[in-house]
Amino acid sequence: MNYKIQLISFLFSFLFGVFLYLTSLLNYKLIKKHSIFIKYLITFVYVVDVALLYVLLMYRVNYGVIHVYFLLVMGIGFLLSCFYYKRIYKLTKMMLQKFKK
Repeated sequence: MNYKIQLISFLFSFLFGVFLYLTSLLNYKLIKKHSIFIKYLITFVYVVDVALLYVLLMYRVNYGVIHVYFLLVMGIGFLLSCFYYKRIYKLTKMMLQKFKK
């Protein structure tokens, strides 16, 4: 694998970590009011779908080569999204209020 494909894979894995965080928030908000069985069922389907989506998209990016460090970069993207989500949300909300005026 050449360095261009590897850099694209790093960037894709990082962005997929951000996507994973945002969709997990959405999943949590959608299943909050359901019974425990429905929560487990929807969470299981969500995890399987996200894992399959990552594998399929990695096949498109770098022919399906998934290294451990790609998963670590995805975890870093997830954690950075977790830490900076509230700050980015407040900043975009403040900017939208300025544009409305």
